[in-house]
Amino acid sequence: MKIYLGKRTVFLSLFIVFLSCRHDPVIPVSPVFTFNNDVSTITLNNCATVGCHDGSSRRRPLITYSEVMHYVSPGKPYSSKLFTTIIKLSGNKMPPKGPLSDPQIRTIYVWILQGAKEN
Repeated sequence: MKIYLGKRTVFLSLFIVFLSCRHDPVIPVSPVFTFNNDVSTITLNNCATVGCHDGSSRRRPLITYSEVMHYVSPGKPYSSKLFTTIIKLSGNKMPPKGPLSDPQIRTIYVWILQGAKEN
């Protein structure tokens, strides 16, 4: 007895298996990252530089918490323009002077996952 599985059935089966393997990221509870203690130094040193997001150019400044939050969806790093831009998922290549270090990227990722707290 032969069982014929069409391409559509195989694809649907693989898609269901793929979806069942997805899970929400584990949100680290310690250390707690905040904008003022951890993220602001990264944005000030890499984004809010002369001619970029410093407030003197036509680009939106990235100096204060409220300015940075225009680019952040708390709890959702991959929906946050700040995060997708620094890991180069968007068309922009930022920061222009070179990529952030892995610890800096990880800090921003966890900060957003934890809800993008100010203090």
